[in-house]
Amino acid sequence: MRRYALLLLGGSLLACQTASDSFVLGPTDANVSGTFALASINGGILPVVARLTTVDRWDLAADTLRISGDSTWTETSFYNVTTLADGSVTAAQSIASGVYVVADKQINFTMKVGGTATFVGAVQSNTLTLVFNDSHFVYLR
Repeated sequence: MRRYALLLLGGSLLACQTASDSFVLGPTDANVSGTFALASINGGILPVVARLTTVDRWDLAADTLRISGDSTWTETSFYNVTTLADGSVTAAQSIASGVYVVADKQINFTMKVGGTATFVGAVQSNTLTLVFNDSHFVYLR
């Protein structure tokens, strides 16, 4: 099975929602560590179509991002993969990870496994917001 690490952040997301031009990332709290579950993408809820081919459809069913105190992070994405020919559904997951640094009142993430993307975010209370490719992703602790 091919791995689709970070389809969500890799820009392949086919969700119908679009990012708001007025979205501004707020300043992050000092304590950013924790485990966060994806709640919405540009205001839309899960599941969303993450990848669509002539053979199958990958629906993002859940996504968890763990930010550790040692400046590392790990994301696990869970998909329901529907084979278009017969409608059968199988579960799949992908894992991506990397490092982060807090600077300029935001979290600067760098992916090391699963791709080479960089993106920013902020933790405010129990909410983590990520900004990538003009979209915003809201996670709850």
